[in-house]
Amino acid sequence: MLRICRIGHGFSQYLTRNALPASLHHCVLNLNTDLTAELHQIRRSRHGDSKEHLKHLICFKDWDPERIKEVICSASNLKNLFGDTHGKKMDLLKCTKVMILEDHNEPILRMAVSKAVSMLGASDVHIVEALDWEHDFIGRVYSEMADTIFVSSLTYGCLKRFAEHSLVPVVCMRSRRHASIQSLATIMSIIEDHGKLENLNIAYVGAPHQVLNDYLILCPMLGANLNFKCCCNKCKVSPLLLDDSKHICEKSCTKMSQVIKTPEALKGANVIIAGPTTRQKEKIPEFVLSVDEIKKHTQNDWTFYHTFPRGEEVDDTLFFHENSRTFNAFRNTQFIAAALMVYILKSRLF
Repeated sequence: MLRICRIGHGFSQYLTRNALPASLHHCVLNLNTDLTAELHQIRRSRHGDSKEHLKHLICFKDWDPERIKEVICSASNLKNLFGDTHGKKMDLLKCTKVMILEDHNEPILRMAVSKAVSMLGASDVHIVEALDWEHDFIGRVYSEMADTIFVSSLTYGCLKRFAEHSLVPVVCMRSRRHASIQSLATIMSIIEDHGKLENLNIAYVGAPHQVLNDYLILCPMLGANLNFKCCCNKCKVSPLLLDDSKHICEKSCTKMSQVIKTPEALKGANVIIAGPTTRQKEKIPEFVLSVDEIKKHTQNDWTFYHTFPRGEEVDDTLFFHENSRTFNAFRNTQFIAAALMVYILKSRLF
């Protein structure tokens, strides 16, 4: 009985010339060649002749504002359609394998992506592994066994290289520079409350974080102004994407400024975003926010978001305030993940 292990270079190693008569060996090699050619044809039909056709999301700078708006609108439409997602399922991505790849544990993001997978009728595999990102072939190897890969990594450059070698779309859940799903989910919640993002004043108060990098790109791209405080006079730091944000602000005629004092960040704000608690406990007083201070410096229609993890800088009165939308933003992560999947795999919007 002829047993075929797999198609590819190992096939010829498995079946040596001595294992089969010459005539049959020739037929098997032709079969191998034909099937390999068919696989390449399938890949081309799905993703085009060039890997540039793949809809990776590694950095929002690589996407134009209209595409970002379309994904957010698609996620909002899906949310309006589903409402409560428990026990509900579609077959839009039937027979699709989604890989959730992490080199560190991100339970909230992983659950959001996994919930999106089940909503759309796909299946997922979750891998937490200290990957050796330095090897270029990692992206190629993993992409051979999945239809799309959602990655959370403590690196950025290696993640970009991973995507460059992948044969399927790669989405950054979180990296050293970005928190793509969380930032999009928060922007979606802001639009749900205020009806738009254009001309809104957004304040960020908190330690430097990946999500701040995303707001530095998304706010000017989508027409919002941003004031942020991420340091103090004693230890001045600037976000990684500050210069990129300035360039986008010039093109979009929006404003962005880094300030040292919290009241300066809050002045005239419609939206207040608290960053994650700092690990340096002595710096917590620098980022303290309260309802009274927000009311003193902001507009009447303010809404509040917390990035997580929460520390002592935000008390229960603010965290659970009627204007707080933190839980809604995290609920939106599953809809953003689902909208991204359908868009990058099917070029469809809800």
